[in-house]
Amino acid sequence: MDIELRNRLRAEARLPLLDVGAENKRLAAVREQVAFERKWQRRRPEFAHQWVGNSDGWLTNMGRWSLARQQIRRELKGNPD
Repeated sequence: MDIELRNRLRAEARLPLLDVGAENKRLAAVREQVAFERKWQRRRPEFAHQWVGNSDGWLTNMGRWSLARQQIRRELKGNPD
């Protein structure tokens, strides 16, 4: 559903209209997050050995998981380092 249609519906319901620029930014951020999560799901197995099946603590493994996600996010943004 596009923003114009949503604003028409909101006007009929006497709700405040959406700011088109802000809504476009929000939707772009949502699309970027969805793309990241899809890529993460595909690439996660290549990193899982870092936090699965070891005797390290939860916090250490969570840090490794977080670093792997950050690496994928950097790669998506075109900055692999």
